[in-house]
Amino acid sequence: MRSKKNTLGLRLIQLFAAITIPLLAVLFAAGYYAKDVVLTQVSRSYQNLVNSNLKMMESSLQDITINLVDIVDHDENFQKFGRPGLTDSEYYFARMGIMQRNQSYQAYYHTVDMFYLYSSPNDTLTLSNVLGTNEAYMDQVRAWITGAVGNTDRLKRLQYKWSIVKIGGDYYLNRTVGNELSNPAYIGALIRMDSLRSPLGNLNLQSGGDVLIVDNDGKVLTGASSTLGADFRLPREKLNQNSSFSFSEGGRKLVVVSSQSAALGINLAVVIPYSELLRGLNAFQAVIYVLPFLILLILLIYLYYFRRMVIRPILNLLGGIHRIRDGAMETKLPDSNLVEFQALNQAFNSMAVEIQDLKIDVYEERLNAQKAEMKHLQTQINPHFFLNTLNIIFQLADLQRYELVKKTVRHLVQYFRFMLQAKDSSITLEQELEHIRNYLEIQKMRYQQSFEFQIDLSEDIRHACIPSLTVQPFVENAMIHGISLKGEVFRLSIAASPDEDRPGWMVIEVADNGKGADDEQLRELNAPDYQPASEDRHIGIWNVKKRIAMRYRERASIGFSRVEPTGFRVRLMLPLEYTEGE
Repeated sequence: MRSKKNTLGLRLIQLFAAITIPLLAVLFAAGYYAKDVVLTQVSRSYQNLVNSNLKMMESSLQDITINLVDIVDHDENFQKFGRPGLTDSEYYFARMGIMQRNQSYQAYYHTVDMFYLYSSPNDTLTLSNVLGTNEAYMDQVRAWITGAVGNTDRLKRLQYKWSIVKIGGDYYLNRTVGNELSNPAYIGALIRMDSLRSPLGNLNLQSGGDVLIVDNDGKVLTGASSTLGADFRLPREKLNQNSSFSFSEGGRKLVVVSSQSAALGINLAVVIPYSELLRGLNAFQAVIYVLPFLILLILLIYLYYFRRMVIRPILNLLGGIHRIRDGAMETKLPDSNLVEFQALNQAFNSMAVEIQDLKIDVYEERLNAQKAEMKHLQTQINPHFFLNTLNIIFQLADLQRYELVKKTVRHLVQYFRFMLQAKDSSITLEQELEHIRNYLEIQKMRYQQSFEFQIDLSEDIRHACIPSLTVQPFVENAMIHGISLKGEVFRLSIAASPDEDRPGWMVIEVADNGKGADDEQLRELNAPDYQPASEDRHIGIWNVKKRIAMRYRERASIGFSRVEPTGFRVRLMLPLEYTEGE
């Protein structure tokens, strides 16, 4: 069988793959590297923008805190505001003085949405104007401030740092300042989270992008865009990196550039869909994706024409050689457009004609030689059997056992009639076994009670054809080499039946309980190139092997083995063949 691993076509494909795959890999790697460089630069630009805005935010909140502390510590109106027993006019002018200062400060710092004043002795709350809010919302704000300032535990948490609070569904940053020891009054500022991101509101983030403020757990504190959804969150474990990262959410790949404020407990993040981030690089992306496939297409076209001009004529030549080897001597190769292959094909066609003529002559000579050899092999019959049979007849006649004499002579006549008529033609399996029965009946006359035999023939294969004298030599071999006259009965069995595992085949077994054979003899008999050491040693086995090889070639097999505890077995595997009409 031909090896498929060393063909010219396979080697060409391997060479093509060895060139193409690294080339495409380099092109893809270079394209993606260039794209990653561009994305890195874009992410770095956004990172610088986020960092600077967060620093501006922290600086602004620090200025607001300084202003609130300055009011509490040095503003005369605030000192009056927290005293008990003020007249209405004194309380009014003190409150108005503080609010005017806050309103002017609020006009400078646009991020502050509301300043508030609370006097514990007078239990009064004053708010600055908040644009765009209704009265119901203001009532929620007043209720939260009153509850927070009136609760000692909550007030302590709000006095020392900017804290994230939720009022009416919105998130705020709150800072409350007061001096309980000298003045039981408080001033505070509320900044809506959406107001903190207003400096970045003019960024062109394309569709689906947004500027978000989230807490350290990734919860969004500002109103997210409709494309992100109300339940959108950022991964907590990546927020403390203060750098860009990507993650998938809802089947989308998002790029996030974030910066964290440890003092405020918030993160300023720019969220951009990965597809939108590359929208401005469409032409670049097209080159990255199309160029490798364009080069692959060019290489495939080159491979096609190379195969058509070079590989196909070589394959045609190889195919012609294999067809001639299989016996198709009429094989001709077509003309080629290439001068080299045209000359090669013409030489091949001329060679095929010469081989065909030569093969016919050789075949006829071999056929005649095989016929002569077949006749010679069939004439190699052991003469000892004939002499022993005549001796048996003489002894029976001497004992006046005339019935046994007639029976023996009848078996001997049938035996030799078969031998003279068989020649080199095929006979049925039934005829072969009937001939063996005559032979064994004569042997039974010789050995009497010390010999028994049994022949079993399946009805399905009675008319199957085999070469004449195929089983007989193995039976004779068993009688010559297997029988022992030491008191034990020598038993010989012959069985022929269809092969259950391989339809269209039959199995013939000859087994005995005789002396058997040692390992060396079995290896010698089972060897493919078996050759007897002398003409009187297993010549019949060699005879059958040669004849079967000439008729069936490699389709038949003969195996030799032991029979436990003692004995010898021959197993023939032959294809089922019938004459016409059977």
